[in-house]
Amino acid sequence: MAENTKGRLRVETYLRESVLNDVVELEKRVWNKQGYREVNAPMLYFELAYLTNGIVLTAFDEGLFAPEEKEKMAAEDPWYAGDHPIGFLGCFADFDHQGPFWYGARMGVDRKYWNLNVAEELVGNLYDCALERNIPRIRWTYDPLQSRNGYMYLHKMGGLVREIGFNYYSAVFTNDEFNRGISTDRFVVDWWMQAERVQKRMKEGRIPPYDTQSMNPENTVNEIELDESGLERHGAKWVLNSSLTPVFVEIPYSQDRLLKADRGKAQTVRDRCRALFMHYLARGYVVTDFVLKVEAGGRRRAFYRLDREAESPL
Repeated sequence: MAENTKGRLRVETYLRESVLNDVVELEKRVWNKQGYREVNAPMLYFELAYLTNGIVLTAFDEGLFAPEEKEKMAAEDPWYAGDHPIGFLGCFADFDHQGPFWYGARMGVDRKYWNLNVAEELVGNLYDCALERNIPRIRWTYDPLQSRNGYMYLHKMGGLVREIGFNYYSAVFTNDEFNRGISTDRFVVDWWMQAERVQKRMKEGRIPPYDTQSMNPENTVNEIELDESGLERHGAKWVLNSSLTPVFVEIPYSQDRLLKADRGKAQTVRDRCRALFMHYLARGYVVTDFVLKVEAGGRRRAFYRLDREAESPL
């Protein structure tokens, strides 16, 4: 358990009937959703996840905020007066040619609890539950241009990416402030419970340092630069014929800022990065890590490492 959540966060590994409506309400809050489809569809998939040998985890505040802080929150919004969930994670049971797995359909954390390691705690509990139930693998998708998720899912948890979905979700499921009006490209992550890279991170807590030493101008196939207003944009560098391994693809460090400022510019960057990912994945590369590089002036730059022959998942 993360140090700043120890003893102050409760995670339930079953879905209480009395909490089901709360989880649906929390999802609306996380994504700022409105409307019939967005409100009622989650009720069905949370129930199905629980009833079909999947899992639904819920997290509750046991002291992450001090009592006086909770009182102020409750005065502004009565939701915070009760013992409502502050985070959730839902998985369906499924199988493919590699055997059974859980598919991570949904995870969200109350916005007031972002940056308090709630998501990390949910994932840690998910890992323990998968081991207890002999689930060999968990799959899920995420936006590859969200650098914080790249760090968590690949660098911190040890997932691997061999697939990317172009505009993965339809408009019916993306009527929210994060995805509205932007293509929903998604990495498909495989997280193997017994993989050495996963066990080192999850069981032993051994998170490797960022591998900036392997990066050089020859194996970095693109570049994100800053425009005159400080917004990130794709530069002129564009290499599609590299046969080196590893190669590194740069993404915007702060996509959220770019989305708020200009969604058209954000889509242009997304198109360029997606084309690189699709090209190299189709040639047999695997996304094996996320790398954060901090320059002398303090600018943070985010990269994915792609290897032609990834280590065995087991």
